[in-house]
Amino acid sequence: MWPIMTQSGLATAIVDFTDALSPLTIGLLGLMWLSVGFISFAAIREHLSRKTESMAKETAASEDHRDAA
Repeated sequence: MWPIMTQSGLATAIVDFTDALSPLTIGLLGLMWLSVGFISFAAIREHLSRKTESMAKETAASEDHRDAA
């Protein structure tokens, strides 16, 4: 076993990070929800643009059929 040298008073030192971590946690959660919102917005926008693009192709194809008739 490795011999471990300890400093006196090191084991009894208690550091409370509760107050410091609260704003950090709120900030990280806020960034997470902001990124979720941006990703959702981008996905919906992409979906709608593809839907509009496919509808335009269908409309152009039906006009070609009417011209041919």
